[in-house]
Amino acid sequence: MRTRGERQYSAMPSFAARLYDNLTSVGGVSRGFREIAEFITGRVPVGRLLDVGTGPGRLLREIRLTNPVINLFGLDISKAMIDLARTNLCGLGDIDLRVGNVTATDYPSNFFDCVVSTGSFYNWDRPIVGLDEVFRILKSGSTAFIYESVTDHDRDLLEVRLGHNLEGFGAIRTGLSRRFLHKQLRMTYSTDEIHQLIRQSDFADTYRLERLDLGGLPIYVRIELSKQRQSHMSTESDR
Repeated sequence: MRTRGERQYSAMPSFAARLYDNLTSVGGVSRGFREIAEFITGRVPVGRLLDVGTGPGRLLREIRLTNPVINLFGLDISKAMIDLARTNLCGLGDIDLRVGNVTATDYPSNFFDCVVSTGSFYNWDRPIVGLDEVFRILKSGSTAFIYESVTDHDRDLLEVRLGHNLEGFGAIRTGLSRRFLHKQLRMTYSTDEIHQLIRQSDFADTYRLERLDLGGLPIYVRIELSKQRQSHMSTESDR
């Protein structure tokens, strides 16, 4: 099966993980993680929270700084990323970090009060299986949140906002950061494709998709996936 990125990330060497961490350590990205942390901790003030595709652990760091009582867990397919996350999160208390694939985790059923993923979903080789696994490990009545970039965004507005985010960086850093982001945007899904995937999962009747800016960049959606049986939450205005 052709991979969407899992094979490359699982074999990522340590220097590549550090390079990724460096290239994405720009103002807009960091601000976006703070915005996500504030939203999540406002919705889930206590309990267990899992960050799927945690990478170098930036979201977990912001959540821990925003609310130190939440029990934090991080999962990533890359050992190099988990090793880097352990370094980045050192001194912030007990955080459970594991190497693993979202399609088959070791967590018990009905275990987490919240599951979050940021910029990881487009790389899942088997997204429907991954969504069903999130459903399994999520507590009944709880919600998972997936933040993802989409192909159907305002490209002109993105270029203006991206220029603001990269002000003050050198030409090489700016060029590499732009290249990294545009590569991601070529790989990610459209909003219609995301709808199609979720409708084949256990969250088919209990999800909501909302467009939003993160860190000033107008390329994102937030997908709320609720583990409860009710009428379809997606509306025509979301599409």
